[in-house]
Amino acid sequence: MKHIKNIAALTAFLMLTGCGSTAADKPLKTDNTDTAVKTVSAENNTDDGEYIYCVGSVSKIYSTAAVMQLVDEGKVGLDTPITEYIPNFTMADERYKDITVRMLMDHTSGIMGSTRVNSDLYDDNDTYDHDHLLENLASQRLKADPGKYAAYCNDGFDLLELIVENVTGMTYTDYVRENISDKIGVTDTGTPIDMYRNDKLVPSFSAGGLPLDTSYCVTIGDGGIYATASDTAKFGAAFFTGDETLISDNAKSEMATRHNDNEYSDDNGLGWDYAEMLRYKQNGVKVVGKGGDVTMDHAFLLTAPDEKVSVAVLSNGGSSTYNGLVAQALMDVCLQEKGISVAEEELPKCTILDEIPDEYKDYEGMYIMNSMGQGDMLCKVTFPENKYLHMEKISSRKTTYTDYIYTADGDLAELAYEVEETATGMSGGFDKRLQAGGSSRLSFEKNADGTFMKISGGLYYPELGSFDVKTYGGQMIEENNVGEDVLNSIKALDGKKFLLVGDKYSSSNYEGAAIARFRVVDEMKGYAFLNGNGADRLLKISDSKHLVSPKNIPSSSSRDLLDITLDTDENGRVTIKTSFGTEYILAEDIPMFDASVKSVELTDNAAWYNVSDSIANTPVTVTRPENSAVIVFNKFDEPIYTSHVKDAGNVIPMPKGGKVLFLGEPGSKFSVTA
Repeated sequence: MKHIKNIAALTAFLMLTGCGSTAADKPLKTDNTDTAVKTVSAENNTDDGEYIYCVGSVSKIYSTAAVMQLVDEGKVGLDTPITEYIPNFTMADERYKDITVRMLMDHTSGIMGSTRVNSDLYDDNDTYDHDHLLENLASQRLKADPGKYAAYCNDGFDLLELIVENVTGMTYTDYVRENISDKIGVTDTGTPIDMYRNDKLVPSFSAGGLPLDTSYCVTIGDGGIYATASDTAKFGAAFFTGDETLISDNAKSEMATRHNDNEYSDDNGLGWDYAEMLRYKQNGVKVVGKGGDVTMDHAFLLTAPDEKVSVAVLSNGGSSTYNGLVAQALMDVCLQEKGISVAEEELPKCTILDEIPDEYKDYEGMYIMNSMGQGDMLCKVTFPENKYLHMEKISSRKTTYTDYIYTADGDLAELAYEVEETATGMSGGFDKRLQAGGSSRLSFEKNADGTFMKISGGLYYPELGSFDVKTYGGQMIEENNVGEDVLNSIKALDGKKFLLVGDKYSSSNYEGAAIARFRVVDEMKGYAFLNGNGADRLLKISDSKHLVSPKNIPSSSSRDLLDITLDTDENGRVTIKTSFGTEYILAEDIPMFDASVKSVELTDNAAWYNVSDSIANTPVTVTRPENSAVIVFNKFDEPIYTSHVKDAGNVIPMPKGGKVLFLGEPGSKFSVTA
């Protein structure tokens, strides 16, 4: 077993039949991790005190399976517009009428991405997000024609949740229990509604090791299923060929079919992230997979339907990427016992050429670049003397540089150093400066929809393994010749901070995405960055009140597009309202917190204060009402105190240059003692 480090709790579980060796309760040794693996048959599933985790986006397989059951029953049509099942679904874009059930499942609906107001709540299972989803979508545009391309979309699976409820007349929680959990014979699978405060829920900890209140994902259709690893693996076993306990083989085949044949498009089928995993496909084995991440918990489910192997790896801490690598290692062991060897793919090699063809000059320009929704960069691409590709990567905080060299394969391999920074310059031999194996490759494609940058290579994790990556990662964009009066009004916000206010007191967004920063782009007219939760969003200025995402990259590089509206609230504060459903106020509009503050009474959900120098480094005592929270941020905007830590106490720090946030219900009153 390969090494796993820095994961607070991890459980892996295999469900298989016909494996050559099935020694029950056989431990697999790992470093610094309590990992237990069992191999069982479907008839011999026992409860041995496993933790229950949120499986995150693996929940999408549950919502897909639920709707596919209705497809099998003739109650839902895969290619029927969803307005047939959700009559009150509308959007500010007439194309919404063309969105079908299938498009929700394969991420091709064109919906912007994710509604994230009150989506993850500490010790709270309020259904606000579910109840207001249609209201939020009603004001949104589509990013592409429905069916045009696949880009990961959480909201599509919350719409599947509504379809289940509308067609059956049952709550989604009841439907999952009666039509999934009961049918496969599991008892520790549910949603935040029926798993709320369950004694088996895995404990959560802060980065500093402090025990936290449980954070519940209440966007159930896209991420809110809770289960043990054994329950999750048994759910995966329901997709074995010939097992029609949940859905028909025809429905499973639909789910496991890749949505198109373009290798640079997403690999998903219906629900599954990976309808055909390359490492197994090249060894003649069909394996489907799905990962998931929420605030605290992470998951990965792998199923080999023909070989009848299901692997679930769940953790509190870490990431679904690490869990996926563990799942692959376990899958490889099981396949080996069935006589199937999975060969590791060799690191790519390349032959370097001295000249880049003249036609590559057509690809010089500015690109918006993004890899799988992890944040935007503005990238300037040039080809100095046709010898190499030089890329300036511009973010809201810094500019970095990467060079690539042309290869005999017709793509460009990443160099370890910039050409101009090497002692020998261009005569020094490019092959000695390649990243290991030339791991990242670039190529370009120009078509009727624009000019796109394609990325291929592997994500390599020492001691764990690798994931193969091929995706559209960038799109050429043009200068935005917005009027000077509009540009100047937006420039007035350059460098400003904005503070989250719209979520309720229990929302984990206040710790993960509480403070956003605005920066107007100097390098290209008409664009700005909004940085929140550590990730940049590049926005195109439409007018003095509206900025929109310019991305139309045909992959999950266009997931979770963000549009924002600038406004002024009833208190005269400048606000940002986002297409995620969240709302921010301008940081400079908030008052000072000093010794004169003896109480805080909320007029809405949130009250922010700057810590006055006169009280800095002097702790204060705060008495909180019920249904409230207090969070303190240091001068670097990092949370250093939260009342969501169990037994946090009511003495709070007052860091110099920091901020204090009071959260609760309107009318709530906090008392303060120096």
